[in-house]
Amino acid sequence: MLDESRPRRSWTRVEKAAITAQVGVDGATLFDVAQSHGVGRYLLKRWMAQYCESNTSENTLAPIFVPVVVTDPEPSGPAVIEVGLGNGRSLRVSSDLSDAQVRRFIGLVEAT
Repeated sequence: MLDESRPRRSWTRVEKAAITAQVGVDGATLFDVAQSHGVGRYLLKRWMAQYCESNTSENTLAPIFVPVVVTDPEPSGPAVIEVGLGNGRSLRVSSDLSDAQVRRFIGLVEAT
């Protein structure tokens, strides 16, 4: 049943992508994001499925590393780095791991 008290909203592809990207950020659930934007959960799920299917190239699915700022210039040993993942989980890894090892761990955690 349609809610006729609210006018039907049209979303651009950019808006849909921005909204779907919010799921999992700072623990935001699909329900939280849908509710904050006034869209249904099933509509948001459909948008997520569309963007996941259309973005299946190897480059799109690869983890992206960003620069970090080191606050303690002389750590006494390997530091623990916390990596925020797209699925809302976080992964803690040792700073002495290679990029390839970190990518592998990220892939394993996101696959489960």
